Amino acid sequence: MNWIQNIQKAAILSMAAFLFSCGNDSSEIADMSERNAIRDSLTVEIAQDVTITYTDSAILRATIAAPLMKRFPDKGNPRLEMPEGVHAVFFDGIGDTSSVLDAKYAMHYEKDDRIEIRDSVVVLNRNDEEITTDELIWDKKKRTVTSDRPVRVRIRNEKIIKAEGFESDESFLNYKFKKVTGIVYLDEEIDTEE
Repeated sequence: MNWIQNIQKAAILSMAAFLFSCGNDSSEIADMSERNAIRDSLTVEIAQDVTITYTDSAILRATIAAPLMKRFPDKGNPRLEMPEGVHAVFFDGIGDTSSVLDAKYAMHYEKDDRIEIRDSVVVLNRNDEEITTDELIWDKKKRTVTSDRPVRVRIRNEKIIKAEGFESDESFLNYKFKKVTGIVYLDEEIDTEE
């Protein structure tokens, strides 16, 4: 029985030492933060002038180019960040370009096979329709692109459609809006009287 009491005493002393050693000294916290940042920076893979090719069943679907790519190989959430912009070209089933996308930022979540594209997103499809928004989510498994943000679509020189929310296939040719907020016709003549 005596050895059980000794183990209990040792456990209590260890816990007390642990509790007293946990302080909120700001210099210790800053030091730990700096060490964690250094550790994290050592696990980030960085590449410049990268081009990624996406295929499905040996069919070219898209190429993505970025001046800087950071890969975070975190086991729970591996991801690729493109913090200095992204240029993507989407292809149809026979290899022709169906649309081109440019944005200032992108993050590819590898586990979910989803890419978040943000900041000044501009898409031009082969029908000369320009789609602009602040964010697009490309679900590579479903092969869809969506946005819950305001979207503006210029259809050639005919009209501009403004909407809240957007859903499209990867080609950006077959899309629909969640809620249209305005349409401006560009080819209407404006009468002015002087």
